[in-house]
Amino acid sequence: MKEITIKEWVRKLNEEEFPLFAHTARSIASLSADTESSIQELAQVILGDSAMTARVLRMANSAYYNPVGQRINTVSRSIVVLGFEVVRGIALSISLIDTILTGVRHDAALGELVKSFHAAIQAKEFASSRRAPNTEEIFIAALLNRLGSMAFWCFPYGREEMLAAEYSHSSAVDAEKKVLGFTLEKLTSELSKEWHLSTLLMGALSHSDTRDKSVLDIEHGFRLANSVENGWDVHEVREVIREISEDHHKSSDVIREMAYQNSIKAIRMIENFGINIAAQFIPSPPTKESESVEDKKITKDNHVELQLNILRELSTMLSEQVDMNVVLGTVLEGIYRSLDMDRVVLSLIGKGKSQLVAKFVLGEDRGAFTQSFNFSLNKKENIFTHILALNEPLWMDRKMRSDLGPLLTPDIYDALGAVEFFAIPIQVGGKPMGIIYADRSLTSTPLDEHSFLTFRHFCEQANIAFAILGK
Repeated sequence: MKEITIKEWVRKLNEEEFPLFAHTARSIASLSADTESSIQELAQVILGDSAMTARVLRMANSAYYNPVGQRINTVSRSIVVLGFEVVRGIALSISLIDTILTGVRHDAALGELVKSFHAAIQAKEFASSRRAPNTEEIFIAALLNRLGSMAFWCFPYGREEMLAAEYSHSSAVDAEKKVLGFTLEKLTSELSKEWHLSTLLMGALSHSDTRDKSVLDIEHGFRLANSVENGWDVHEVREVIREISEDHHKSSDVIREMAYQNSIKAIRMIENFGINIAAQFIPSPPTKESESVEDKKITKDNHVELQLNILRELSTMLSEQVDMNVVLGTVLEGIYRSLDMDRVVLSLIGKGKSQLVAKFVLGEDRGAFTQSFNFSLNKKENIFTHILALNEPLWMDRKMRSDLGPLLTPDIYDALGAVEFFAIPIQVGGKPMGIIYADRSLTSTPLDEHSFLTFRHFCEQANIAFAILGK
């Protein structure tokens, strides 16, 4: 079989096999998030492909990218809400997946892609936990870190069986050099240069600067993604978790729980992209039948950190006068995620002031609950007219239910069920605008004083948003 040099391989991939991805990658990689024109150019690149447009919007509205559930209907809006780098990463991911699905051995290439997605999510989330400013750049660099391997298995030019056989009794580096004359990591590097993909990717491939935290995040992400195939309780996984815990100055238990959650996010994200083999490469994290005292402390610490991060983000949004709907969605997300609520609702008084109607809803069966959370304000007194009249937050626990039970009219009881809940009125200039409601209807976990105080704190941000942005 005639030997193909790495330059010839790059040329074939560039001109014959990967031309659409190469064009998309070049077009997107050359754009800068710093200019308004680049934002429009990114939108134009995406809008130039109707199939990509539909899939970008689908991902933009997925739970991973859009946990608030704020409907995004346009590519331009997705860039505003999610950010330039996020949408760029989505577009590159879609283009890469489409190219791989046309390959000869796309099953092997998809396996590499799944592990790359897993590594990218782990790297991005760990970078986010140390408040790195370039989390999306880290995601893209990790996602493309195995591009050469994916390209080979898509278009192996008859060498796939030889390399697979050589892998069985040689190291990956030795096998690749023997069969191909170069390593697949070197092919990634050459493709990255040809398509001008990422300076961070080149840094990660060079393995030269271990002081670069971004490169370290990528390396940790891949070591986790590769070793976890054999299960979560193996030495290699424990070792990389120990290293990450030292790097982040957090306990191994906290890092392990983060890794578990990141893997779940990765599976969901991969499935949203239309790939249904993630479970073959990412085992489910171990479940806990009961939490220890230490576990509960870890969870509480994580929730406190999340609360503070979201409250900081809200303060920034308000100072920058971001779109009010984005701010209100973030308020609901803070309540929903940091307090482990099952249902959160922002309801507003209708134009005729006769109905309280759900505007934003988070939680299971969101569509049905949105429809049922619609209550009259002028037929007779009920729990919501009572809250609006008092202009005070309410914690509807068992004691309060015994006092205010008659105000839970049949339509409200049918919609909410027999649950504890928090509710607080939203006002602008002393006039009632609506109510924010939250409960734990599915888990039936008891509400507590700390949760009530945090709920009130988040809701204060909604009141401020109405006052500042609702003018």
